[in-house]
Amino acid sequence: MRKESILKQVVLQEYGEKKHLKLTRSQFLLSSEFYSEVESMYKELGGILGEPPLTFGSWDISTPEFILELDEENHFNRYRLQTLNSSIYQMINGFRLDEYMRFCTLYEYSCRKHGGFWKNNSSEKLFVKSDDNGCLDGAGSSRWRQRAFYDFLRDVTGLIKEIPVIRLSIYQTFKGRKVYDIIESKDKAMILDLVRTTVKEWM
Repeated sequence: MRKESILKQVVLQEYGEKKHLKLTRSQFLLSSEFYSEVESMYKELGGILGEPPLTFGSWDISTPEFILELDEENHFNRYRLQTLNSSIYQMINGFRLDEYMRFCTLYEYSCRKHGGFWKNNSSEKLFVKSDDNGCLDGAGSSRWRQRAFYDFLRDVTGLIKEIPVIRLSIYQTFKGRKVYDIIESKDKAMILDLVRTTVKEWM
């Protein structure tokens, strides 16, 4: 079972489930300061369209009170670090910014550098064309850029909608253990303790 599925099972049993609608482009435009930041970040990340794409995939875990995103290996690299320099992260209570920035540097080597993890049809249409698999000296990876941008977009969405988008990294430690290991253990009591503590920090 995937780590996200293990975590989701525990979270929804404790907090319940509620689907949160995404923002429309019109709603983004009404929040002009945030839209301007999104537009600027898209260009900084090598976006090639006239307007930033505002549609991302489903939330990882969606409850009535908060949204929980589990950040695994592919979410930590130089492009995500670039987004974390945005001023929006000073507005998010509970976000472990310094820790996340450190993870982006320490664990970039764990990001997958092949096939669809490096580039795909969607990412190549939205960002500068990728270099050869694994080559980060030039344009790097369009898929890494895309993932970093969509993570940023999710965080901005949470601010506009005023619902916490809580991020849990597999590299964080809790009571002396890596989050990765806690989830993999399938120890329900331990996972629930981790989630309750994390939610308390963010809410």
